[in-house]
Amino acid sequence: MIRSGCIKELDYSTGKRGSVINFCLPGEMLSLQSLGSVCSNTTSVAVEASFVCVVPWAAFNSLCAESPSVAAEFIRLIAKAGTAARDLLSLIRDKEALARVSGFLLNLSARLQIRGVREREFRLGMNREDIADYLGLRSETISRCFTELARRGLIKVRAKRVQILQAAELRSVFYND
Repeated sequence: MIRSGCIKELDYSTGKRGSVINFCLPGEMLSLQSLGSVCSNTTSVAVEASFVCVVPWAAFNSLCAESPSVAAEFIRLIAKAGTAARDLLSLIRDKEALARVSGFLLNLSARLQIRGVREREFRLGMNREDIADYLGLRSETISRCFTELARRGLIKVRAKRVQILQAAELRSVFYND
């Protein structure tokens, strides 16, 4: 479980350079991509100073054996962690760059809101290059999209701080562009 910071999950199944497949935010669990397999093609890397709560596997097994309801909740959280990133990527796969970036910002905002962070203002823990890799774009394109969204008055960007000024219009960009 991520307590603070941001951790990216990388998949090395496609080659030597890992592809960003997820960003885990405070209050979220790292997905268990390789649960049950001997060798994993994924790894997790902190993109900023981060704190995590580690549950040792033996303690997890013992707790699950003692309490089926705890086991069910852990399984729900693990499954949710693994599907959140795939859900976003499937939504944006066929969209243009501006719509992808809009969807990414809306997704981050919604995930942070669930965890009690101000919905429309947040800090991006990841850099533009990681966002580009995640969205299948170039870092220059990410910068141009942020600039265009700011020019339209939909967001305000200051260093790594993002403020969503017009959420409805940002959703419109995501669904219509």
